[in-house]
Amino acid sequence: MAKTETLHIRVNEQVKTNAEETLDMLGISISEAVNMFLCQVNLTGGLPFAVKLPAPERVMVRSKTDLINKLDEADANLKTGKVSDAKDTFGRLRSRHNV
Repeated sequence: MAKTETLHIRVNEQVKTNAEETLDMLGISISEAVNMFLCQVNLTGGLPFAVKLPAPERVMVRSKTDLINKLDEADANLKTGKVSDAKDTFGRLRSRHNV
């Protein structure tokens, strides 16, 4: 199918930069990602993902004690090396799935 239409959209600069970095790791451009998204909209008859708020326990800190506990846990993970670089992680995923 020929690509003859152009979209002009405004987005937050940081959102665009972050998306470009992520998509680059996946080996696709923003244009390709938007085209994939629109194809999925057509195939599914709507948004190809659920539109909902994230689970509160993932984004909200309910108390000062909860915040301190989460920060202590993150600090312990850093000290023990229980972390993974995003580029390394995506590289392993691409290798594993031959992408």
